[in-house]
Amino acid sequence: MGEQQQRRSVGERREQLLDAAIAVLAREGIGAATTRRITDEAGLALGAFHYAFRNKDDLLRAVIDRLSHGIEAILQQAILEPNATLRDFGEQIIRAYWSFIEETTDLQLAQYELTVHALRDPEMRDLAELQYQRLTEAVELVLEDHPDMPDGPLRRDLASYLVSVMDGLVLHRVVQDDADAASRRLELFVATLPSLVAVVERDRDGDPAPAR
Repeated sequence: MGEQQQRRSVGERREQLLDAAIAVLAREGIGAATTRRITDEAGLALGAFHYAFRNKDDLLRAVIDRLSHGIEAILQQAILEPNATLRDFGEQIIRAYWSFIEETTDLQLAQYELTVHALRDPEMRDLAELQYQRLTEAVELVLEDHPDMPDGPLRRDLASYLVSVMDGLVLHRVVQDDADAASRRLELFVATLPSLVAVVERDRDGDPAPAR
């Protein structure tokens, strides 16, 4: 077997095992996500796991990478008008983010499983933090493309805020399983964009925050 074919085979195994891990996490939870259960789900021999991943933690980090890279890719593809108003630009980001969520329900459930598990295990807590760090970075990367988006901590805070609100909308969507209600909540979030834009413009122009 040539080196190129061998690398391709390892890459294919990684994708198979990732798909299997996400399916097991979403369907059965973190407790069931043993390496044997994951390889069985993937239809691979147990030994194949260690050709693709160093250990189970390495696999779980790859699940997080798939989530953040997936969102980053869908956001980049969705920004069709980079010179749109900040309000319209924000709406493009929100709707693209939501479309990815609706198409990857198992991945969202796997994310929540990982988060809760990591928070309960001091040695894995960084995995929970890593998830939200990567998601925030994916959104911030898109925000920085807009010419009216200022540099500095506000952009990072805005990206974190968007991720936080979307996370709440996702969890409610998964729990309630009511697409119409989820759509109405999404529209309420979109309706708040003028207020967010006002904060961005105030920061960009150096205006003082309004008195409360």
